Amino acid sequence: MNDIAAVTGQLARLRESLQQKQQELDGIASFSDAERTRSIQFIGKLMQACRGHDRELDSRLAKLKQKLDGNPPLSSLDGDLAAIEKLLQQHGNALEESISLTRAAIDLGSKQLKTLKGFPEETRRSLKEFLASPEGYGIGDHQKKVIRLLEFYQQAIKIQLLPRQPLLAPVQEIATELSTPGPADPFDVKAHAQIADELQRLITELDFAGAVGESLADIRRQLLGGITPPLLAEICLQIIELIIEGTREERKSSQAFLSSLNESLSAVHFNFTESLDEGRALQNATALSGQALERELVAIDHTLTRHDSPQALKGAITGHLDAIRRLQQERDTMAGRERHLLTHLSNMEAKLRLMKEETAEYKKRLTIQKHKLFLDSLTQVHNRAALDERLELEYKRWLRYQTPLCLAIIDIDHFKNINDNYGHMAGDKALKVVAKALQSALRDTDFIARFGGEEFVVLLPNINPDKYQKPLENLRQTIKSIPFRFRDARVEITISIGATLFREGDHTTDAFERADKALYSSKHSGRDQVNLA
Repeated sequence: MNDIAAVTGQLARLRESLQQKQQELDGIASFSDAERTRSIQFIGKLMQACRGHDRELDSRLAKLKQKLDGNPPLSSLDGDLAAIEKLLQQHGNALEESISLTRAAIDLGSKQLKTLKGFPEETRRSLKEFLASPEGYGIGDHQKKVIRLLEFYQQAIKIQLLPRQPLLAPVQEIATELSTPGPADPFDVKAHAQIADELQRLITELDFAGAVGESLADIRRQLLGGITPPLLAEICLQIIELIIEGTREERKSSQAFLSSLNESLSAVHFNFTESLDEGRALQNATALSGQALERELVAIDHTLTRHDSPQALKGAITGHLDAIRRLQQERDTMAGRERHLLTHLSNMEAKLRLMKEETAEYKKRLTIQKHKLFLDSLTQVHNRAALDERLELEYKRWLRYQTPLCLAIIDIDHFKNINDNYGHMAGDKALKVVAKALQSALRDTDFIARFGGEEFVVLLPNINPDKYQKPLENLRQTIKSIPFRFRDARVEITISIGATLFREGDHTTDAFERADKALYSSKHSGRDQVNLA
């Protein structure tokens, strides 16, 4: 988005330059020696700052330095500067893309860390501080956050995996232990189900078109149908490959557009420079023609005062008239050049207008795509990424104004039975209907997002702290009263809700943990109820 905004600004500035052409022509002056020296010094510093980024860039900068040492006219460097400018823009795009991918990886890792339980108290406080820390600015800040994220993952591995066997156990001993049949490990089963759910959620949040999108949809259907642990690793690799391929295709499309736009801008810049040179030449020629005409008029005046003989006066005047006719012909030629220049400038302005329209359309597509990134593709309510953003916003408002804020977690009861008895298409339909019903029953100021699987999270800002159970009971009753039908059989679907109000000293994770415990109580005390914490 920043690239497109910058390009749009550049287009606007170029268009303004075209509209102010005449004013620029009147005020143009050549570079002084001091300005030339400062320009060459600036280019030299730019070369030092960019050295080592790219082989082609270094080569072009070296050639530019050789030309600069010869003190050439600055206009002869336009081609070299345009090529270097294009390479620098490509590096800027690549750096921005790298930061974006790193930020996405940090967000995903942070969300997964939130779900892990069993950290020591000190580690849990450090993790809370890390999750609450502000987003980094440059690539260096993001690298530090990635390193810190890996440290937490290493601690999680030590807590949950390493106690089962010594860290430096012999390879043969570990292989023998793994090959020996043993009782089912409940942690492994739980981890397998959690990974499968996370993969489903990830796929629903992706918005790739074409073959990549179809392949991801097929994998999601496999995950809904259930897969074996050995197949899970293969599915993970397939999803990673498809995400990389989809990202690469989107990157190629964006780079192709920006490259085409950059080439068009370079062409416009070249034509503008040519037009500017032509305008300067016309300005000089017009000035010279005007001076010549003035001299002829002065000469005619002198002739009239010096010659008394009509015959001599006629001869002298005839010579001056011939000179004036030649000047007039030159003026006519310059007028033709001016008309051609104005036509050329009009064409350039039309091209700039077209590029601006194309850029605006591309910005519109990016805005739509960004909107889709915050929607759950199945239920069309907000997704987990949108929840993180809105929860942080509501939390800051709560800190500032201390208006009551309720966080509720909603889970569809016995959802697995729907998938097992009626198929996953029926399960998807149930999710859609429940999401739509919940959204319709909430206030405009409330917020709902699909948290994952059959869970939803609701934020109720500015709620009555003494009566906030009532709107949650209304949600529960709304879902219970919906006449679901599968295979001509009426099926009653209920939801369990766990909710809490934000309290003094709370962070978002504290309120979320209380709501999660309240939901756990609702599920294990009969379901179809609201539990407050």
